[in-house]
Amino acid sequence: MIFSPELLEDLWNGEKSICLFIFDGRFYWVLDYKYNFTLDAEKDYAAYLKRGDITKEQYVQACRDFRGGVLRLTSDNFLQYVSWLETGVLLREDFDGIFDIEGCDVKVLFEKIEDYYVSGEGLESESYYYAGQVVARLPMFYVNFDRKIYLHMDAGRFHEDLVYPGWHAKCLDFSFLIPDAERYWMKFGDFWKFRFLQ
Repeated sequence: MIFSPELLEDLWNGEKSICLFIFDGRFYWVLDYKYNFTLDAEKDYAAYLKRGDITKEQYVQACRDFRGGVLRLTSDNFLQYVSWLETGVLLREDFDGIFDIEGCDVKVLFEKIEDYYVSGEGLESESYYYAGQVVARLPMFYVNFDRKIYLHMDAGRFHEDLVYPGWHAKCLDFSFLIPDAERYWMKFGDFWKFRFLQ
C-alpha cells in the first residue's frame, strides 16, 4: 500500500490511528479515525446530550450516522463496519512501506536509539522527531472480539470507559498479544521500543 502524505500527517497529528481487531480468529488491521475505535459511542453521545452540548435532533442524527450506522461496535456488526470503510482494512504485508520516512534512514535511526538505550547519551533532537514519526505508525488500539479484550496506548484518554460489561479493558502495552508473524514493525529490529524513548 502507498501511504499518502495526508494519511501519514493524520497519523502524526493523532487524527487517525491503527487498530488490530481480532474477529473469529482472523486479524484485521484497520486504519481509521481514532474515535471510530470506540466500542460504545452511544455513551458519549448520551453524555453530550445530558450536558446540553448537543440537541436531541443532533443526538438522533449522530447516532444514525456515526461509523456508517454502527453506533455500538460489537462482534455482530464488526463486518458491517469494516465493509463501510472501503479502504483502511489492511493485511500485514500492506504495511511494508509505512516506515519509509523522507530524510531519515530508519536503520541508522534504530542503531542510534539502541545505542542511546545502552549509554543514555548522544541522541539529538532530530532523532526524537523521527522516532516520533515511527511511533505514530504503530498500532495504538487492540480489540479482540473473541476474548473480549480492549487495550489501547492512548494515554490520557479513557477509551476503556466505553466498553461493554464483561470485557477486559485498559490503557496498557498490548504488543505481547500480537503474534510475531503480524508484527509489521519488526524490520531489522523491534520499532515498538521507540514508544519508550524519553
